Formats: sequence, C-alpha cells, structure tokens
Amino acid sequence: MLAACGSGTQDAPQAGAQSRQAAKVSAAGTADGTLVLPLEVLGKGSPDQPVVAEAKLALPSGQAGNAAQLWFQCHRCGFYAAPEFEATRRLPAKIKASVRVLGGVSGSAESRVPWIDITDANVTLADDERVHGGVNGGLYTTRITVALDAAARARLVAGTNRVQFRFNGTDGESNGFRVLDLELRDASAARIDSTVHQQADTRAERDASQYSQSDAAAGKALWYAQGRIAKSSIVARKLNAACASCHAEDARDLQYFNYSNNAIVQRSQFHGLSATQGRQIAAFVRTSLAAMPYAANARPWNPPYQPGPGLDADPASWAGGAGLQAVLQTPAQAVNAVFGKAPASTAAITQSDVDRVMDPNVTMNVREMPVPLQFPDWNAWLPSIHPLDVWPAAADGSGFQNGAAFDGDRKDPNGRYLAMRAWFEARRNPSNPGDWSHLLPELREQIAAMITQAGWDGYWFLGGGRGNHIGGDKRTGAQVGGAHLQSLASSTTVKAGKQGAFTTNAFIERAVDSLLHWNAVKQWEMAQQYKLEGNQQWFLGERDGANGDWRGRGEAHGWPFNTVSLFFLAPHMVYQEDRDASGRITREWYTAWEADNITASYYRSNQWYQLQMAVNPGAQSGWVNYPMDWPYLYAFDDYIGLRVGDATPAARAAQASHYVRLMQARIKGAQYVNNDIPLYDPTSQQSLINNPGRYGRGQATKHLAVAGFLDNASRDGTNPSHFLFLNDVQPGLHVKVVNGAINQFLALYSGQPASAWRRCDPDNTELGEAENVAGFRFCLDRARLPLGTFSDGTHFPVSNALYQTSTEQVEQYGIWAARRLGADPTRLTAWQAWQDTVWP
Repeated sequence: MLAACGSGTQDAPQAGAQSRQAAKVSAAGTADGTLVLPLEVLGKGSPDQPVVAEAKLALPSGQAGNAAQLWFQCHRCGFYAAPEFEATRRLPAKIKASVRVLGGVSGSAESRVPWIDITDANVTLADDERVHGGVNGGLYTTRITVALDAAARARLVAGTNRVQFRFNGTDGESNGFRVLDLELRDASAARIDSTVHQQADTRAERDASQYSQSDAAAGKALWYAQGRIAKSSIVARKLNAACASCHAEDARDLQYFNYSNNAIVQRSQFHGLSATQGRQIAAFVRTSLAAMPYAANARPWNPPYQPGPGLDADPASWAGGAGLQAVLQTPAQAVNAVFGKAPASTAAITQSDVDRVMDPNVTMNVREMPVPLQFPDWNAWLPSIHPLDVWPAAADGSGFQNGAAFDGDRKDPNGRYLAMRAWFEARRNPSNPGDWSHLLPELREQIAAMITQAGWDGYWFLGGGRGNHIGGDKRTGAQVGGAHLQSLASSTTVKAGKQGAFTTNAFIERAVDSLLHWNAVKQWEMAQQYKLEGNQQWFLGERDGANGDWRGRGEAHGWPFNTVSLFFLAPHMVYQEDRDASGRITREWYTAWEADNITASYYRSNQWYQLQMAVNPGAQSGWVNYPMDWPYLYAFDDYIGLRVGDATPAARAAQASHYVRLMQARIKGAQYVNNDIPLYDPTSQQSLINNPGRYGRGQATKHLAVAGFLDNASRDGTNPSHFLFLNDVQPGLHVKVVNGAINQFLALYSGQPASAWRRCDPDNTELGEAENVAGFRFCLDRARLPLGTFSDGTHFPVSNALYQTSTEQVEQYGIWAARRLGADPTRLTAWQAWQDTVWP
C-alpha cells in the first residue's frame, strides 16, 4: 500500500500552534521565478506532525495590487474512502489540506499569517467539482480558487511571494496530496504572476546505475515481507499483507505511473518503515524495472486509461491514459467527440455524421474518444485493506491466502490468480512477448475458461450478490471478513468518525471492497506483465463446433478478462443494503461512509462503469456479454444526471454532459451485442435466465429503444427528453440523433423474422418479475394494445402499477412521438413496417 496517498474524512490538526512548529517544510520555486511541479505535500501522516510545502511565485512590478485570487489544481486535496476504525495513536484528521499566502512575509511574522482549511465552505471549486460533491467528492483532482482578503493582498510584493500548503494529517489511509498547478490571478481570473512552471521529470530517478545492489536487495526483501509493515502512522498494528500484496506483485505500478522516490519514501514511513528503508524499496523498484518503457502521461494524478486521441498508436502507454487534459469540459465538446469532430470544432454535425456513428455494424473506438468524466486515479484502484487482513489464516489453515469454504464449496481466488500467472508465464512468446497469436484453439479455450473461473471464484468467495452478501444458515465470506474487521474496531475511533460508517453492513462493504480492488489490481498487473492488452480475439471467443477453429471476438486493444472486473468496484456493486425493522430498504447503491455525499458516490459508480467500457470494449464471450453490465451503465449515466439536476447553469451543463455519455453508451451497446446469439432458442432446456436469447440482441431491445431519446411519458404526464440539450449544441441536432436511433434499431431488428422471437408470457416470473415487463426480457409481446391518451389527444405508453412498460407499448409510443417530433418519414415508414410485421 505504498502509493495510496489520499482518502478518508475532514478537519485540521489537533495540536494547533505546536503542530505548526513541528511541521516539516519543503520549498519549491526559486528567486529567478521558476517553479517545479507537482508540489508534493507528502509525509508519514501523523496529525501532530503536519507537513508544509512552499512555493515561490513571481509578481511583476505593479501587479501586487491587482491580485484577487490564488488558484491551484490539487490532486487528492480531500478524503474519499472509508474512515479509520481501529485503535489509533492519534485521532484521524478531519480536514486534509490547508493553504496560506505569506507573500513577502518571513521570520517571526509568519506565525501571525492564518491558515485557510481547504473545505467547501472556505474555497471555491470549479463547477464540475462543486456539483459532484465538492472537496471530498467524486473527482480526485480538483481546481480550487481562494479569494484573497485585504490582509493577504497587503502581504504581496513585487518579486518573490511565498505560498504554503499544509498536509494536516492522515484519515488512516492518506499520506498527502499534490499541487499540480498554481497561479495568482486578478478579479477577472486572469493570471498575473510571471512564474515559469517546470514539470518534474522522474526519468532521472529511473536511472538504475545510481542505486547499489545491496540497497536493491534490501528493498526487495522489504517489498515482499509479510507481517513487517504497520497499517499506518496512527495504527501500529502490523499487517499480514506485504507491499507486494496491494500493488502489482513486482512493483511495476510504481515504476509505470512514475511515482517519485520521495513518494515511495514517504509512504514507506507512513507504514512504519524508516526513510532509509523507503530509499531501499525505491532502489529495488528502479533497478528491477529499469527496462520498463517510459509512458509520458503515466502519473499518479493522471487517470489510467483516460480516453483520448492517439492512444492506440502506442500500446505501452495506453494504461497511462491521455491525461487530465483530455477530460472534456462542456457538453458541446463531448457531443463533438461522439460524432467524430475535434472537441473545439464549430463545424455542423450532419445527419451523415450521426448515421455513420450510430451504425451497430461499425466499431466506436471508446479508447480514443475523450469524455466529460474524470476516471479514477491509480490510488483509487488500490485496496484500502488487503484480503490477507480481512481473511487472515484460521486454525484450519483456511483464509484468503489458501482459500476457504463459506458455503460448502472451497473458493480460492488467490490460487486461481497464481495459476493464471503460471499459465501466462509458461506460454508467452519469447521472441515477441506481446503477441499471443501462436496459441492453439485448445489453449485459447483453456485460458478463457481459467479467466472466467478466476473472476467468479473471487465473487463466490464473497458470497451473495450485488447489494446483499448476507447468507442464510451459513455466513458468507463477506460476512466472515466483515466480522473480523468489526472485531478490530475501537469505540474511541468509531465515536469520532462518521455516523453510520461502522455498522455491521459497513464492515461487510469494507470486506467486499477489499477483494474486488485486489482483483482489479491483479488484472492490471497481469495485463501489463504478460502484455495482454493487445488483440482481444487471442483470448476471447469460442471454438467452432464444426471444425474446432477458434472464433475470436473483440477489438484491437482491450483486456481479456470477461467476468468480474472493474465495474465491480463501483459503490453500486460494493454496497450492502440497509433495511429497517419492517424489511424496507433504507440505503442502496452507495456505501455507508458515503451517505452524506451520495452525488460523489454516484460519480464513482459512473467512473468505474465508463472505465470498464474503455478497457473491455469488445470482451463478450460465448453467451455472456460480460464484463459490461450495459443496463447499469445506462442507468447510472441517467441517475447521476438526475442527481445533479438542472437548478443552476453549472448543474445543467454537468447533467447534459452525463447525458452525452448515456448517448455514447447506447451507441456502443448496440455495437457490442453478440449478434451470433439467436433471439431465442426454443430447444434450450434451461430456464429463461440461462436461455441463449437472454444474452443477445433480443435482451437489448428495451435499452436501445428509440423512445429513450424522446420525451418520457406516463399516465402521470410527460417529461421532456433528456436529449433536448442537443438543440442548444446545434439547432436541429436532437431530431438527427432520433433519426440515427431509428436506423440503429432497424439495423439490429428489422432483418429478423417475427418467428425468431420468443413471445412474452406475463405469468412467467423466471426473470424475477412478469416476463413482459422484466428488466432482462428478450421477448416480444403477443399483441398490440392501444396507447394511453391524454385529454389533449396526445399519447403515453400504458404501464402497470409499478410503472413497468412492455416492449410493444414502448415501440408504439416511440413511433408516435418520433413522428410528432418530425423524424425522417422514410425511416418512420420502415419502422412502422417492422411493427406491423411482428404485431400484425
């Protein structure tokens, strides 16, 4: 857990003035006006020993009087994860970061310059960060403005001005933050300082020749030593996990994402090691991974796999992403990106542009399409608690390391991971390690089965499913792990923390979160170490029953993991539902420690679902369209849009940007469906939930309905379409997208004979609800029924008491609403012909 440098709760150090006197101060910036960034405000995290980092900004003569704002970009200025629960040496800090503008003040006068805590009340965040939960919200890198009061402005001088940042102490997980950019600005937000910014180049630290072999050997021993490191600077308990447990096994994530030696040393001290031992670990990393290619954008703050143009051209750099600079800022930029224009383009989007993109027979490259969403940084991937410390070895030898049986069957996710590593190690191509085209069909089939089994074995180890990991007669793995963590809780620490974050269900969530994060890191590790991010068809697909040849699926780049993967890290997957005494659900879709910031939790769910689509763009295999859970990708794009609302211009812009991603997901989802799967297999002896049709284009009908782009009508009234904002981007664009959606729908379904469809049976509840309205239905209704009609003559689809609407009502309403909107008559005629064929 060396690299995790930011997560948890809020408030300043408890020791007041004494803390500041004990602070360790480091400086950046020189008298000649050069500032090296990032400014690393990192330390071991003890709240009574805060860390201060100083920057020097140069103001030209005559500008001091114009200064009105300090603006900076901060990586992890907030706390984000579950709060500490164990006995501590010092209570966790509640506010992570503080800042002050000293200007030209020095000496004893410094003590009279107040610190400003970085909280939502004290600073102004950029719109996107503010509407998504604030300082401790959904974005790990935030843009912050501090208004300068009269006293601060009076301290500014022509020439060198000092600005200090303070890391107040850990929440139990974080050991600091980074300042990525820094400016003094006038009242109009124009930059007025003349400081030259220079980006730190960590390549010099990667030079292996500067490290001794003895240091590297000592660092290696420390890296793999279990039971050696402390949980944190405030929790002295030694961990079962080693450094290698939470990170990539060979430490390649530290090298790949260019963590500085300072970051490695400070994190080592956070875990109870000495600075010397931290430098030894850095020596091990630099010498053992000296041959690793340098990825320019791979940084602790740049989100892995953040989409952007050109990533496919350099596969070794794909995991580094396109950088924070690729995150789009406006709905207009996002719409341009979806339809093949440069984000800043002012060129008109034509119907041909829309039709070309909304074609289910082409492949939208979501790896290179920038989006208005900041992906999770690498720290967010790392486990807060490793499974070895959630399920330690029991008296019978069971536990995470050796596997355990919680429901009668032994599950061994760690063993399956080790078996996959051994398989890849034995079969890699020695002359071209990134090329797996040499695998015979039987070997492809073998590793595909191992990958599938490994993913599910970890989830079955937890037991239960999304929202409910509680067993019946026997406790699930999640319950066993949660109970162990709960047994370590301190009443003093719990009392000082967030209410509701220490319930039995909250500890179950911590256990679930632990294993799923470990799984994600190990998938990344194998993808990097064995170069598995190439052609997905090498691993994904099946053997042809007739001749035994391999029929691969997938895209030119992508992970081979096709079951439990990244979207399982979404709070929507990790949460354990709370119920009241009557059994009514009182909390779902977000974790217990995020109850006071649900918007941030929804943003995180969106991050992991969107990331999954970027990393596994075509990974469906056989009947199962995993690892993407398309219905929930669409749902959370919708939910976050509804959550931020439209009460302010900033909220409306954020909402529209989320709906652009919803549009992108629907387009990609139509292309992703495995169209080799029949609409329905009447010969299958399986239940409906396992019928092949459940995993093909039939099941996608509900989510790809044209009505999803139109006004949403029900018996209670009509709500405007989510996509009306398209007309603000470009007049008439909404109807062009509706036309594209009609073409998309017809391309998928109009060529299928009516006889190929299953007909819905409302009395069949095998899918969990009446089949004709079930969320996973892949049938068509047996007959058309009249639409509902309002008093003004307009229509709405008739639904049942639970507002569940059948396919035939959705389709009828869609064609009526699209005609009313002015959709292309030729397309409407073809769509009507399809409806008349399936419901004569």
